[in-house]
Amino acid sequence: MAKDKNNANYQSRAYTFGAILLAVVVLANMALVAFLSRTNRSISEKTQGTMNSINRMKSEMETINGYVLRIVMDPTDYGSLAEDTQLSFDNIYDAMNDFDDTEGKSAKVEKRFNTARSLIKTYESRLQEFQAQFKKAQADGGSGVEAFGVSMETLYKQEIYPLQITASEMLEGTIDVASRDASEQSAKIVKVFILVEALMFVFLIIGEIAIMFIAKMAKKARLDLEEREKSLREVDAKLKSTRQKASDLALTNILTGMKNRYALDEEISGRLESDRFNIAVFDMDNFRSINDTYGYDFGDEYLIAVAERLKNEFGGSAEIYNITGNEFCFVFNKEISESQAMGIVQNIHAVMTSPYDVLNLTVQLPTSGSVYHYLPGDCLNVNSLLVKLDTALRNAKLNGGNMVNTVVDI
Repeated sequence: MAKDKNNANYQSRAYTFGAILLAVVVLANMALVAFLSRTNRSISEKTQGTMNSINRMKSEMETINGYVLRIVMDPTDYGSLAEDTQLSFDNIYDAMNDFDDTEGKSAKVEKRFNTARSLIKTYESRLQEFQAQFKKAQADGGSGVEAFGVSMETLYKQEIYPLQITASEMLEGTIDVASRDASEQSAKIVKVFILVEALMFVFLIIGEIAIMFIAKMAKKARLDLEEREKSLREVDAKLKSTRQKASDLALTNILTGMKNRYALDEEISGRLESDRFNIAVFDMDNFRSINDTYGYDFGDEYLIAVAERLKNEFGGSAEIYNITGNEFCFVFNKEISESQAMGIVQNIHAVMTSPYDVLNLTVQLPTSGSVYHYLPGDCLNVNSLLVKLDTALRNAKLNGGNMVNTVVDI
């Protein structure tokens, strides 16, 4: 009886230990998945907020430059444009305040932005000095205004325009640094996640050994313990499957910040039966040569530069996806006609094949593409749609590359 009681106690310990271990593993993995998703979302939102503020500043700087050019052409417009110019500067400072309110920025981002801030303030001060000079010229009469116009044109070329260009480049640099920081933070989070998962796996193995040890001491409970181990393995397999599904649901390319292949599938699957739209894909020819020659870090920077320019120039005309490493997909807005889409496709090709300055080196790659004027019911799913586009793209590459083919749907 005492032996049976001891065996029952050992069996109870085995079940208790197994239940606690299972609960810890499940809860820990749920918490880790939730933490990874929440943290990546937070990084994305902060980075997007930073970029939105900077893009607003760049837009206002371009507007101010337009006012200044009008003044250079006709100095008598200075008085009427002064208020508009000041309003644009007020909008820039509002965007600066939004940027300052964004949390989590790195010291590198702050440093680059503070340089741009100083240049913008210098730019504003210089324009205010010109305004004072203009008022003085008005007091001197027509000859004074005429002389001011000649002086203004020279000063614009030598001082004002270089200041505006330098400030805009600093703002661009801030966006680049912020994007890199976001990628680095996401990579660190993934590393921590993998490390903790490894520790949890070790912990699970240790628990398995402990359960087996208890099972040896209680022969009557061995079968139950084996069933428990089988159950734990099934649960672990389900958890791995859940983690894989959670990973597949990530809809953003961490490197470029663009939507990825999963997002494309999710967003246009429901349109295939009823909508007509224009879609195009582009892929750089011989991109591997960049990585082989300069390294993968250089290749990543090149892709980031191309992606940023594509978003800036064509984000208003199409939804852009980075569906593979260096392959980009463009789903044009509904109001874009077929002929307009063809014109934009040529512009995209020109942008992707133009030279880019990356890490003090100028690189330029040919690019092949394909465009599809999709009609309702042409394809059963997104995969078959992409197969048609990729086939036309491949034919373009086989014919020498650096061209755009149109999908002919037979």
